Amino acid sequence: MVQEKKQDKTKAVRLWGVAVLEKVLVSTKELLSRNILDFAVRWIFRIGHIGLLAAAALGFLFSLIVAIRLDSFSAFLYGIAWVVLVLVVQYAAHRFAATGDSLIENNPSSLSSKAFLDCLGLLAVIGGLIAFVLGAIRSIQGAGIRFILVGSALFILLELFAIVVFNPETVSTETGGKHSAGREAIGIIVLFIKGFMRLVPILFGIGIAAGFVLLAISAFGSFGSEYRLLADWKRALYTGRVIVFSGLVPFLSYIGFVIAYLAVDVVRAILATPEKIEALKK
Repeated sequence: MVQEKKQDKTKAVRLWGVAVLEKVLVSTKELLSRNILDFAVRWIFRIGHIGLLAAAALGFLFSLIVAIRLDSFSAFLYGIAWVVLVLVVQYAAHRFAATGDSLIENNPSSLSSKAFLDCLGLLAVIGGLIAFVLGAIRSIQGAGIRFILVGSALFILLELFAIVVFNPETVSTETGGKHSAGREAIGIIVLFIKGFMRLVPILFGIGIAAGFVLLAISAFGSFGSEYRLLADWKRALYTGRVIVFSGLVPFLSYIGFVIAYLAVDVVRAILATPEKIEALKK
């Protein structure tokens, strides 16, 4: 009898912890509403387009200063090529802006329970906070501004991914019903694929915004010595690759989504084969 009371008390303590986390989860869901996701997607994508134009202008100006100060005609050619490349990248980003939503809407999926979604969303929220704090600490310790930029980017991405997970309808995912283990695994994989696709405009905008900040920092080297100018020019060339890659994210993600979903459909067909064979026998 005494042992049973101890077990009941231990169980009550455990359930108390679960109850606290449930309340935290409910409050987090109310705070991270779908409206925040829609607002972030719309405005961060616009910021990305503005950042591309600003990066094109700043990059060309920086290349012109390098060409004059270092007497380098190749730097001038780099500047012209940079402007043309950024405009092409922006055109591709604009054309593929709406394809992600179409692909998500036209490929619905389902999961058997919301338990996985709640746990995944809670982990994403905590992971975003940890990434931001660690990035800020590293930057304060003198490791460079890039750590706070990376930490902030991860914080935004993970919090928005949590919104997607807490609101599965944003990626045309339903919960409920009976699923086999194989179908449940496919549902989880598809959730991550469509969740990434839903955040493509965010990746696009954040990548370009962070790249523009780094490019602006490098451009300050034009006021220093020739040695510093050359070092900042090399860093600017690397930053340019980051900006271009971020600008191509909508196009690259479209290709990746199609290839990934092709593999998913093949697996679905394999899992459905036994059911079709049984149906033919009947």
